[in-house]
Amino acid sequence: SAARRSSDSQYFEAYGGLDVHELMLRDRPRMEAYSAAIENAKEFIAGKAVLDVGTGTGVLAMMAAKAGARIVYAVEGSSTAQLARELVEANNLSEIVQVLQSTVETVELPEPVDVIISEWMGFYLLHESMLGSVLSARDRWLKPGGLMLPGKATIHACPVSWEQGHKDNVQFWAQCYGLNLTLIGEQRLAGMAGRPLVEHIAPSDLISEPLVLKELDLRVVSAEELRVVE
Repeated sequence: SAARRSSDSQYFEAYGGLDVHELMLRDRPRMEAYSAAIENAKEFIAGKAVLDVGTGTGVLAMMAAKAGARIVYAVEGSSTAQLARELVEANNLSEIVQVLQSTVETVELPEPVDVIISEWMGFYLLHESMLGSVLSARDRWLKPGGLMLPGKATIHACPVSWEQGHKDNVQFWAQCYGLNLTLIGEQRLAGMAGRPLVEHIAPSDLISEPLVLKELDLRVVSAEELRVVE
């Protein structure tokens, strides 16, 4: 539909700039976790075909190449694909990494792959809605017994004491320039409840032990199962 095409266009336009990719690349725990996972799987990856879904700047694809992959298909729907090609060339990996500018739902590969790598996780794990594309790639291209990186994902939930947020969004408006503007704070809180909110909190702000809300086995989970997370 026209609405879906417009949504896809906006999504890939957002990923066409450097800012979002720089944010991810500067996230050291995230990048080091992927690097360690690829290093730990290098015996499986060696000599194999790898698909990187949403390759962005191509960093994970290049890590897979350096881990011994025979060929890496790095699929990217945004204009960042050109930068990825240039980075691959700058790292002398053009003979192994092929950057394909396409959506993964429509890309055509010359062969099934042994490994799928993707950095698809968003706020609340599922917010970016990219996991559906990864599962589509799995169903179309991953060989039986192939490897998914990551292969499992878990959503944890925990209540917190958000004192600073209460001050900023309730107490501030209660006595504002001599007026009671509490309704503004209440409406702001209501609006914030319907969208992802990223905040730095201290361990002391947690008021219970975290609970596992949802565990996902990415080797078998279906897109339909992700429509509602209970």
